[in-house]
Amino acid sequence: MPPQQLRSFTLGSSLSFLLGQAGLLWDWHNAFLVSGALGIIGVLLAWVALPRMNTETPTERLRAPNFRRVFADRDVLALIAGYAATIWGTTGLRQWIVVFLAFCVANQGGGSTHGWSMLTVGALVGLLGVPAGLCGNELSLRLGLRATATGVFLVSALVNALFGFAAMLPYGVVVGLAMAASFIVQGNFSNLTSGVLAVAEPQLRGAIVAVYSCIGFAGGFVGTLLFGLALDWFGGTARLTAWVVAFSICAVACLFGSIASIFLSRDLGQERSVQ
Repeated sequence: MPPQQLRSFTLGSSLSFLLGQAGLLWDWHNAFLVSGALGIIGVLLAWVALPRMNTETPTERLRAPNFRRVFADRDVLALIAGYAATIWGTTGLRQWIVVFLAFCVANQGGGSTHGWSMLTVGALVGLLGVPAGLCGNELSLRLGLRATATGVFLVSALVNALFGFAAMLPYGVVVGLAMAASFIVQGNFSNLTSGVLAVAEPQLRGAIVAVYSCIGFAGGFVGTLLFGLALDWFGGTARLTAWVVAFSICAVACLFGSIASIFLSRDLGQERSVQ
């Protein structure tokens, strides 16, 4: 997924948390109505703004992509593994933060008055992925992609391993830590994507990006699933131990990402420009 498309996806998925406010203000039916209306607006924008495609019949015969060559490139393979680890490592904070904040409120004897702030935090956690990705890109230009990605992965592993214990702190502190943690763990989004575009052979770029995105988001699916299973296996969402273990699984994914980053070329990233 190109960097611009990734940022649009991050903005959309983050703002989707605010649809929960429509459900709180009215009811869940209206939340789906708002979502449907936004989809219609998206179709209209695409119809008006996107350029018309050339419908001429191609003169060259279409060939099936050579996936063997895709996986034969060490840098591409390391970037694909790193992207999957990045999305997996962010699932706790991006997908489960609202439930975690609800646990923090209940654990501290709070009521339902924090509903709006929890949804806002959920949106902001995702939105921080945009500046975090830009910062990661800038670091990779100066330090190289391998050093930057490895460092971000290691710090992200530490953050995820400790974040579950934040539930013992006051709610305001948990919110602040969630913001800081989400900024850190999303630092590898844009630099890895720019890296795979830089190393991809022009003839294989479509196939490489397709495999990169599919495996990357598969990591997000598996990470979200294992996070929920860990919560169930270790006592449910009302147990601190369950949250610590679930976030620790995200930490393990980040450690795998750091191992994958070690296999990147040493000079990768320093000569490319941010798209």
